[in-house]
Amino acid sequence: MSIRLKLLLLGLATLVLPWAGCRYAREMESALREGEQSSLQSVAQTIAASLQGRTDLLYRQPLPTSSQDEVQTDGGTVAKDAPKPSPYDIKPMLLPSAPFLDGYVEEWPQNKVAWHYYTHGQHRFGLISGVFERMLYVMLDVQDERLVYDTPGASPLDPSTFGDRIWIGFDGPDGHQHQVFMAATGPGSITARRIETGEYGQLTAVTEARIVGALQPTSQGYRIEMRIPLSMLGEHFGVLIDDRNQRGADPVSYGTLRSDDLHTVGRLIVAAPELAPYLRQFNQAGVRITVSADEGRLLAQADALAVPNALGSDPGILTQLYRRFVDRPGKRRIIDAKADIFDRQHKQVIGSLQVSQTEDRWLVLRDRALTHMLNLTLIISAVAVIATFIFAASLAVRLSRLRAASESALTREGLVTTFPETGAPDELGDVARGFSTLLHRLNEYTGYLRTLAGKLAHEIRTPLTIVRSSLENLESEAGVSPTARVYLDRARQGSERLNGILIAMGAATRVEEAISNAERVRFDLVPVVQAAADSYRIAFPQRAFATEAPDEPIEIDGAPDLIVQMLDKLVDNAVDFSPVGGKIVLRVRLEPEAAVVEVDNPGPPLSPSIRDRLFESLWQSRKGDADDNRPHFGLGLYIVRLIAEFHNGKAEANSLPDDTGARFTVHLAR
Repeated sequence: MSIRLKLLLLGLATLVLPWAGCRYAREMESALREGEQSSLQSVAQTIAASLQGRTDLLYRQPLPTSSQDEVQTDGGTVAKDAPKPSPYDIKPMLLPSAPFLDGYVEEWPQNKVAWHYYTHGQHRFGLISGVFERMLYVMLDVQDERLVYDTPGASPLDPSTFGDRIWIGFDGPDGHQHQVFMAATGPGSITARRIETGEYGQLTAVTEARIVGALQPTSQGYRIEMRIPLSMLGEHFGVLIDDRNQRGADPVSYGTLRSDDLHTVGRLIVAAPELAPYLRQFNQAGVRITVSADEGRLLAQADALAVPNALGSDPGILTQLYRRFVDRPGKRRIIDAKADIFDRQHKQVIGSLQVSQTEDRWLVLRDRALTHMLNLTLIISAVAVIATFIFAASLAVRLSRLRAASESALTREGLVTTFPETGAPDELGDVARGFSTLLHRLNEYTGYLRTLAGKLAHEIRTPLTIVRSSLENLESEAGVSPTARVYLDRARQGSERLNGILIAMGAATRVEEAISNAERVRFDLVPVVQAAADSYRIAFPQRAFATEAPDEPIEIDGAPDLIVQMLDKLVDNAVDFSPVGGKIVLRVRLEPEAAVVEVDNPGPPLSPSIRDRLFESLWQSRKGDADDNRPHFGLGLYIVRLIAEFHNGKAEANSLPDDTGARFTVHLAR
């Protein structure tokens, strides 16, 4: 991992600040939620206290006029005339919207518990009722094997034309019983009628336009959906089914009305229409207040949950993004507070009040603080990351300059001791100054080693000349015994060997001097290689030489003498490692940017471990040969590299593709 990436990751660690801000926002939200829950509970208890004993609002029952109207029972203090629950009581639900009067149940809540069924022998009907605003809606599902309609156009009071009829009985606002009936001559809309007695006792069917409905036949009978204003209804309400098998027949009457006088036997337990406006006076945006009966049935509600809160406008894009990090998935978005509604003596629960509130009230406050805090922390983190990245980039540039300087410190002329960043006052400046000092000392030592061979050769050459001349004088004198002549021959051979060593030691120095003094000319490389190959055939008759060169000329800028000397070293190396009779190939080819000289020789392949060291000074891979009396110092291929670098090229060595020998390749710039 690079230093730049490490510093960048270190800068990204500042993102812990926004994370801590999110954690703080969650804690703040919990505190706001707890405070809002406590406040909402107080509101619920206050509203419930205002409804204490208000049976007139909750159930449309008259309030007791005095304490004498109340008695003590085992269940608590109740009104004397408090009615007992009856199976014929009708308890309408609170509808979310007004159903369309068409006789279909799809718009009604799909709640089987809300249906009440009444049975008389084999006859049966279901009833579901609901209240929306100031209207009572009733749906009757009558099971009837044969639906009989009234005779069309006939008098609704002619018994011979009667079909199936629905009677509706209820208490009026005046406390008196009223009855209306609904009779249909076919599917569709129907209107209720009431029977009135005229001045002379005649009966008349008068249309009651306020009570309307619709009839639809079903596979098991028919359905009737009706709407009645609550202003017409008192405490009691009921329906009666007159089922006939044919027109004018005697009916089978059953339902929640007495069949003899059509008086109600059950109550209509529904909240007063004034209860909802009463709750709205306590309501505000984002709050819903509901009142339920003691058994859990919803009586009335004031719903403003969907109303936008006045604390702030719609959240912005950043606020919505921050919410994704702060809000917990699946978390409840509404808080509730419940309070019981008691009777006047605070002994018996007559209902329940619930106040629900969306989280908008405290969410707006939290979002404001969260947005300011996260914006600040993100800006700080971004500045820190950018500053860290810029510092890391500048540090990487400085390090890359040091690396490039260290990689290019060794040149053909020697070591470069000038190092970048030596004037910097920081730790990198100390490193650069240390490298510069090291390279300066190493350059001095390398220069000494380069001149050491020439100096030794110069110092040894004079004593060696004296020894050789003395040996020649001894050999020319008479009277030398055969035994002494043997020793003279050995001494002469040793002096010749020592002279060869001196020549080899001075070769590298002479080549470097020749390279430094060589003049560049434009010449054709092909005849130079071919002429050298012809001379090698004479010099090494035990080897076969072949040349591969193109017909067209290959011109380069360089020194022909140095090219010949380079070929001498390559061929000399090839002869040493090839068997007698082996074929050595000298090849010249052209590449787009360079001329290539290759020398192939049979023999052992090159191992990968020594390929990079073959062209180093004073390094050799020979294991020693007793039959080879020539000295070897590992300078031949080093000279090849020097000549290749003089021609702006490079030298490399590889094994032949079939591992039957070695191939030395020299690239020369054109």
